[in-house]
Amino acid sequence: MSFESDQQRLWSDVLDKLGGKEATFFPSQAGVSPDLRVMYDESMQMQPDGDPQTWVQEKTIEYSLVDLPHVAKVGEIFTVNSKQYKVRYITQNDGFTVKAVVGE
Repeated sequence: MSFESDQQRLWSDVLDKLGGKEATFFPSQAGVSPDLRVMYDESMQMQPDGDPQTWVQEKTIEYSLVDLPHVAKVGEIFTVNSKQYKVRYITQNDGFTVKAVVGE
């Protein structure tokens, strides 16, 4: 087995256990729109806002670089459960998975 197939198997196990979602990625450049499985999450996060801090709802999509072999760019779109989410910024890229903050 190759490293890539091991990574894909492990990511698939994570998605199965944590409730991965089917998604479609739409690149900003014309090209193929691949289907993939992602982790979609909505959570409340503290954001600095001057002296006090505020809570904001943050939506994230995490995907494997095996499924989508590049880091999504700001403005590119994922569709999950028939809703479109536009990439706002990347919060994590460990060389295996990428986590993006998205907005509707």
